[in-house]
Amino acid sequence: MSTKLKKKYKIHFSSLRDLINSWNLIPDSPPDEFDSVNHMCLSFLYRGADEFKLQEAIHHELSINYGFSIDKQESELLTKQVIEWWLDNK
Repeated sequence: MSTKLKKKYKIHFSSLRDLINSWNLIPDSPPDEFDSVNHMCLSFLYRGADEFKLQEAIHHELSINYGFSIDKQESELLTKQVIEWWLDNK
């Protein structure tokens, strides 16, 4: 990974972390609690994945890996926020 790309990734990572933490999924959790969601989202976004694939990944990560009771509509709303963030920040 080039230095320029690493720098851009770090900026994206920090900004997306702020968005994900604003969801307040676990009140008072440490700021890095959902970094795996952050990495996963950025990986999908950098590879140009469509909204459906990103939504499925977010749903899986939060429901299976974190154990949240989250329905598809909630996943869709979170995904739309990530997509909107990406369009504003890429």
